[in-house]
Amino acid sequence: MSFADYLRDRISNDYKNLIIQKLEDVRQQTEELKNAVEPSFVEGSGALREAMQNELARVQEILSLELGESQKRLSAQLREMIDQHIAGWYHSDISQFEQQLELLLSDIVTNIPVPPKKRNPDLESLAALMLKIDSGNTQSEILNIVLTHISEWVDRAVLFVIKGDQAGGWAGLGLDRDWDTNRIRSLRMDLNKNTILRQVNSTGQLAYGSGDKYPDNGLIYVSIGTTFPKGVVAAPINVRGKIAGILYADVKEELSQKPDLPNLILLAVRAAGVAIDLLPLKPKGAPVIVKEEPKVIPAPPPPPPPAPEPEPEPVEEVEAEPEEIVETVEPVEVEEPVEVEEPVVEDVTDVEAEVDQAEGTVIMPAVRPAPVVTEEDQRLHDDAKRFARLLVSEIKLYNEAQVSAGREKRDLYERLKEDIERSRKMYMDRVPVHIHSTTNYFYEELVRSLANGDPTLLGM
Repeated sequence: MSFADYLRDRISNDYKNLIIQKLEDVRQQTEELKNAVEPSFVEGSGALREAMQNELARVQEILSLELGESQKRLSAQLREMIDQHIAGWYHSDISQFEQQLELLLSDIVTNIPVPPKKRNPDLESLAALMLKIDSGNTQSEILNIVLTHISEWVDRAVLFVIKGDQAGGWAGLGLDRDWDTNRIRSLRMDLNKNTILRQVNSTGQLAYGSGDKYPDNGLIYVSIGTTFPKGVVAAPINVRGKIAGILYADVKEELSQKPDLPNLILLAVRAAGVAIDLLPLKPKGAPVIVKEEPKVIPAPPPPPPPAPEPEPEPVEEVEAEPEEIVETVEPVEVEEPVEVEEPVVEDVTDVEAEVDQAEGTVIMPAVRPAPVVTEEDQRLHDDAKRFARLLVSEIKLYNEAQVSAGREKRDLYERLKEDIERSRKMYMDRVPVHIHSTTNYFYEELVRSLANGDPTLLGM
């Protein structure tokens, strides 16, 4: 290597090292300058940002206050303008527009369609029931009509008769097909248990509610089937001011879906009770056979030997103060309408009954020969006999315990004096004077039916 090359190479390396050294010095100086300048810059920028935020908050607060005040002023001015405008209308003279206003209102009213009036199916059904009850000539027919008709309203129903502290089954609808006469007769509910039946019997008022409202209602459900209903209704059947029976009914849905059902049941049994009370005052005619399509129709008991009268005789109608409604009869589900006829009670010998009005005692006078009567009088005699049988049969029906004791003690009249005298008065009021003054059908029926043919059992 020549000296010139060596010198050039050495100068190049020295120059390069010098440059590196200078760069390092510059870097150190720059770092020192950065370290010296940065803290003061950060602190300055933070202070500036805080000052700006405070100023913005102050300006926003001032603007909000000004905006609120402006809104208040504008609202007050707007209200004042509206009040002034309305006041001008209120006090303005509109007489010139009255005719046009009347024409406009008349046109509006004329063109408004009248809302259609809807028929109430419940009210129509209740009215139909009232007409059917009016056609009933006997107690059994009336109760049959009610029980059959409410099949449109309820799923199940049972008509109970009251016997002391027991409610015995009489008839029902909506029950299973295996219900026969013996089963419905054997149905007994204890009125001391906390059921809806006890509620009705103790208060004499309509009772209804959910299926679990009364803790012992399950006894009823188990007795008449396997269904646990969601709604139950029970209403008393009042005859002469006393509870003779209870109509129980239930439905599968909540009563809130049938809000009118309790009132419908109440009106139905009230109408039946009134109709039964008025039966003695109803003109006798051919009995009306109810030909509905009932789910259950009670069959009559076996009839005794027939009488010469051509028409069926009503028995066991409710007229006296009841302890029960009628003798238990069979509730049978049928597919076709069934005619329910009443058994006929045989005639008895005509004798005269006179009444001592002062003492209120039935006296048996001497028997008079039967006068020759016309066809019309014969019909009146037959009606009098039937009515006497009806009244006495009810006394016997609703006072079974007293009748048994009276026969044993031979004091039937003293035990049943109130019922006998009340029925006798009904007989005297209903039967024409020329019939009851020449016959003794009522007393004769007392002896025949109540005293088993032995007048000494009456104790008169």
